[in-house]
Amino acid sequence: MMRKNHTTWICLLALVCLLSGCTQRNVATAENETEEVTAVEELPAETADTEETAEEPAVEEPVSGEDPEADADTEIAKTVEAAKAIDGSSKSDANGFQYTEDGKRIVDLIMFMGQSNMSGAGGNAAYAPKVPTDEGYEFRAVSDPTRLYPLTEPFGVNENNLNAIMDLPGTKNGSLVSAFANRYFEETGIPVVAVSASAGATDTAFWMSAPVVYDYTERLQRAVVWLENDQYAIRHRYAVWLQGESDALDDLSSEQYEQNMSDIIRPLFINGVEKVFFITPGRTITRKDFFEKIIYAQIKMSRESDYYALGSTLLSGISTEYMVDEWHYNQTVLNLLGEDCAESVAYYSNNRKEACLYDYRNKTTYIPDGYEYDSSSITVSPRNLTESGLKTELE
Repeated sequence: MMRKNHTTWICLLALVCLLSGCTQRNVATAENETEEVTAVEELPAETADTEETAEEPAVEEPVSGEDPEADADTEIAKTVEAAKAIDGSSKSDANGFQYTEDGKRIVDLIMFMGQSNMSGAGGNAAYAPKVPTDEGYEFRAVSDPTRLYPLTEPFGVNENNLNAIMDLPGTKNGSLVSAFANRYFEETGIPVVAVSASAGATDTAFWMSAPVVYDYTERLQRAVVWLENDQYAIRHRYAVWLQGESDALDDLSSEQYEQNMSDIIRPLFINGVEKVFFITPGRTITRKDFFEKIIYAQIKMSRESDYYALGSTLLSGISTEYMVDEWHYNQTVLNLLGEDCAESVAYYSNNRKEACLYDYRNKTTYIPDGYEYDSSSITVSPRNLTESGLKTELE
């Protein structure tokens, strides 16, 4: 685009104003407008004083490939069909590990996302369970996306992106992920490849920002490409989400939280993630109902949308004696929480439907919409937390 010099521009504009009777517009106004307007109606488009701003296209009805919801549904369907194909042709080796017919190890890829309780700010790696060799892995999408690592605690401690998702040193201390991987393998016989994407004190506005969306989708894509180009076959792709404390602190409404989550998670669905499993937040030490709006939104989304499911509501049943501060749970709780959520996710993997589970917040059985059994015949009891040495708030 040819750029006019300033004197010529003012002269042309003055001439147009004289011809059209616009004698009230002075030169100062014309000079101000040339700095902000990319096209002036009275002049040809090529005289606009910018090269960077293109003309805004007219709004059109979306066509195939331009509807984010349709794109998400399409990619999820592809992933589901691939999982069925893998399950239908899998075979076991002498150790019981599952392989495809062409010899690729079958794994389930899971993103662990959220804020400080997902990061394990209150945890302690020394009290986290060990993950046996080849029964669970970490893919370090940020620090070393060239191989799988043994899954150890503190999980994700190296996965910090200075421009997006990162935790300060000392804020990842021991997470729920190792306990999750152990129980998931027990229930499915399939190892988890875990990808870290969590950062403390982050609200949904943070997770909607462009650099962060790019970061977590890039982490997922790197894992998929590396696994599929190596000796692994991805059966399922999931995300486990534990977040909401910061939004409760901001007094975000349930409706706005739901809208924000839709914007956050859609890019994952477009990249083939089948389901997001919510771990609902529990409470603070001083306020039992502090997360009420967030919990309500997460349960509602799980009930109404096929994109989401409840992974665990356990934190609403834990005594504050097992919190290390106002916001964070200790490693004993995180271990139990990982196991509880893994059972829900494994049930979905094994049965292709969401599990009924105990709703510790409302002290009732949570039954997903569309569950094929008579709800009156289903009763899920709370986990016997005392067996793990925990006191509860259920008594």
